[in-house]
Amino acid sequence: MHSPRGALRSLLSAVLFALTLFAGAGRAAEPFELKPSDHVAIIGNTLADRMQHDGWLEAYLQTRFPKHDLVVRNLGFSGDEVGGYTATPDFNKRLRSANFGSGDEWLKRCEADVVIGMFGYNESFAGEAGLDKFKADLESFIKHTTGQKYNGKSNARVVLVGPVAHENLKNPNLPDGTENNKRLALYSASMAEVAKKNNVPFVDLFHPTQELYAKATEPLTINGVHLTTKGNELVSMEFDRSLFAWVPDTKV
Repeated sequence: MHSPRGALRSLLSAVLFALTLFAGAGRAAEPFELKPSDHVAIIGNTLADRMQHDGWLEAYLQTRFPKHDLVVRNLGFSGDEVGGYTATPDFNKRLRSANFGSGDEWLKRCEADVVIGMFGYNESFAGEAGLDKFKADLESFIKHTTGQKYNGKSNARVVLVGPVAHENLKNPNLPDGTENNKRLALYSASMAEVAKKNNVPFVDLFHPTQELYAKATEPLTINGVHLTTKGNELVSMEFDRSLFAWVPDTKV
């Protein structure tokens, strides 16, 4: 027979193991941590662009690491696709005014240590036929970006962030998102696959936002795809929870 102390130890071990499994279910692909004085650059599509309106993502980064003196720059631009940030960029995937400068030039200006890339929504309109090209562009982006020393001393670290789901606002003037979500699910899964293959963190926003929409008492998007202020808050919270799930929580 086990002694009472031995039984207690066994019980605690079982509880800790269960908690570990539960925590691991929603974490990013790899543990990730920001370093003191890191410069974080956010790039990507309208999801990234519109996060400038509210500042929730920056707020969560700063409160997660309050003593790190982080610098955050949002370079998001509506319509951007990952193909505009590869080793041989397709400038039709990153439209700018003449002489604006390349993605690399701007990341160098920001002295980026960490590049958070939010992609997948615009690319998803190519459907299943476009998946192979998308995955190839993602891999090229990761290899190119992690090979750069935008800060002048160390290779950049990359985090991939997938698209949010389409919210059904039950508005007869707007699509219900059924077909859109079929495509988004494919592209989100492809991002997870490429991230795992290349050992970079991936933050899945597609499945969590489906759950958030189902529980919400008010719309979290203005048109099914662009987040409201509350939507940005909840998505930023999910980003924080997912990416840093296995980092000691230093929130104040």
